[in-house]
Amino acid sequence: MIRFAFRHMATRLGRLLLSALSIVVSAGVALLSYNISTQVSEGIIGGASRYDMIIGPAGSSTQLAMNTLFFTDQPLGTIPYDMVNELLSTGAVAEAVPFSMGDSYNDAPIVGTSPALLSDKPLREGVLFADTFEAVVGYDTARQYGLKVGDTLITSHGLSGTGASHEAAPLTVVGILNRTNTAFDRAVFTPCTTVWALHNHEEEQEEAEGQEEAHEHEEGEICAVLVRCRSIADYQALMNHYKSDASLLAINPNTVLREVLENVDLSRTIVYALCAVVMVMNLLVISVIAALNLYDARREIALMRLIGISMGHINRMYLLQNAVMGLFSMAFSLGAAHLILLCIRGFVAGMGIALNAAHVYPIEWAILLVVFLVSTLPTVFMTASMARHDPVKGGVSQ
Repeated sequence: MIRFAFRHMATRLGRLLLSALSIVVSAGVALLSYNISTQVSEGIIGGASRYDMIIGPAGSSTQLAMNTLFFTDQPLGTIPYDMVNELLSTGAVAEAVPFSMGDSYNDAPIVGTSPALLSDKPLREGVLFADTFEAVVGYDTARQYGLKVGDTLITSHGLSGTGASHEAAPLTVVGILNRTNTAFDRAVFTPCTTVWALHNHEEEQEEAEGQEEAHEHEEGEICAVLVRCRSIADYQALMNHYKSDASLLAINPNTVLREVLENVDLSRTIVYALCAVVMVMNLLVISVIAALNLYDARREIALMRLIGISMGHINRMYLLQNAVMGLFSMAFSLGAAHLILLCIRGFVAGMGIALNAAHVYPIEWAILLVVFLVSTLPTVFMTASMARHDPVKGGVSQ
């Protein structure tokens, strides 16, 4: 029966391909929308989980959070590095991590910080930076540019990778991070003293050439401080203190990013609604194609009945044919959806979104099962109706 079913499928290849395409579109759109929205939500929540507070110059709360946690957007400005020492001296802070950003290596941002920022990030090889001009490179950046421990990096002023090159002050790669599936994979980390030295060198070069330009990174200045407090009471006291300073912005990253997540959730609801519309439309297409196939097969069915093949056997053949098509379509849908994730991974990384193309959620298997059931329903109903009708006698089959 399996051989006959495949032979029968070959005679109606065009319609079967159209049915398969409908299944692939339904399943693929549903899988992509769920996977991307879930990974974005988890990435936003995970990015805010480590630090209780971020302190930076006055400005946009969202911009400060996205810049320091996902290395996107421009910094708001600078604050004195002494803020780090001030926070640590209060006794209320378990960790105060400086953050500075303004240069790049090709499309990877250069993050000036302390080794504490990478304390929970495993190294693939090498060690954490310790001295000026030493750098730790994210997994994707190292892989994209073929970097290894001991290589040197020529950085550029600005975040576009097209600014003035710091050729006289290269960075040395001392470590490479393991893959984290976060924004850390596409960045380069170095001490704050490196950022200051690069910009001091640039200012000296411009003075020698008779140029003048205002720089956003003076020595002893950083863009923000990421803070982990010892207790809720300490957090509340520090938040009240720094919020009273009009020149500073103190935010709770969890609160800010959950507001961002509300917009993501709204977008996800809209996408899910569109997926439902696509699935209903494709169900209609599959139903029409199944009806046409069975209508065209009336004489074949009558001939099979004449040579003694039971309607139950014929029904199973059609159901098997439909099931095989559905299974192949679902496998193709899953592969295609995650191939698309792999292709867009680099593009969305520039927006601070890290996608793991290999990650398959349990819900995705449930989506595939639902699409498979939906795609087989038309054939189930039509073959059941066909089983009650004897195409030879015109009566009810016995």
